[in-house]
Amino acid sequence: MQNTNLFYQKNALLTIMIARDIVNKEPGDKMVPIAEYERNCGFSRWTIQTAIKTLLDHGCMTIEKCGPKGTFLEKINYEKLWTFTDWDPLLGCVPVQTSKTLSGLLTGMNLVLKKKGVPFNLSFMTPVKNRLVSLDRGRCNFVITTKLAYEIGKETYKNIRPAMELKNCKYNLGYRIYYNTEQFQGIEDGMSIGIYESALEQTYLSNLLCEGKDVKKVGLHYHETYNAFVHKEIDLVVQRDDCEEYQIYKNKSVSLDYLGLDEQIMTPVILINKEDYGMEELMKNNVNVIEMAAIQKDVMEGKMDPSYY
Repeated sequence: MQNTNLFYQKNALLTIMIARDIVNKEPGDKMVPIAEYERNCGFSRWTIQTAIKTLLDHGCMTIEKCGPKGTFLEKINYEKLWTFTDWDPLLGCVPVQTSKTLSGLLTGMNLVLKKKGVPFNLSFMTPVKNRLVSLDRGRCNFVITTKLAYEIGKETYKNIRPAMELKNCKYNLGYRIYYNTEQFQGIEDGMSIGIYESALEQTYLSNLLCEGKDVKKVGLHYHETYNAFVHKEIDLVVQRDDCEEYQIYKNKSVSLDYLGLDEQIMTPVILINKEDYGMEELMKNNVNVIEMAAIQKDVMEGKMDPSYY
């Protein structure tokens, strides 16, 4: 942010809101009418005009007043405007790249935002519960996870909501249950399963599979769960189909696609905080899902190197 006392003045919040509205527009677009800010924000006309003048004085845009038709944006200096949005840079909390699927997804996100000139940083955070907590508390601007993770967490994390689905992309290739027993005819009484409670999907699916069974649920962290499985300290573990660490155990696993949850499990979503004014529009304006999907496909097929930071 520029060296100014702007954000300590009375019109600070309003200036941020107007800057966010304009950064989501293009030259030639009509500005939000002053009357709308008066009605929705409760500020005086003078305060609104002062906030607009601040952005004009700092060279963020030029405008054309067209009488009853409204005020239109002639030119927009996005670089200067970003410094007034309080989004400079954005912070997105995303999963650790434990598979080619995720590497491709994050590469796509990285490249499409860079192409649009959006200043951002990605924070790699596992498990998903930590991402949702950060977003719910306003510590980041957006999160990438799955539709299922959102459905599981939405009642606990009241401030989050989906901004958009990345329908043509994949978050993962579904889940499998890996087993250490010689013969696997399904989950039976007396078995043990490793559960990483902060991994919302893994916990949800594990509990679903064990419903009605007398199964020992062993609470472990991610790498502890993997090590316990490798050393046969637990009989079962639920993990993503494309998780690289588990690929050598694929012959001792069963797909969970029969649960009918693959669409929710595999579809990535961008989540935002409900209180983050303008963020949903920003995501929809700048995240090209078709382009992301093409990049992800190229990374997964080895045609492009991963690039996510």
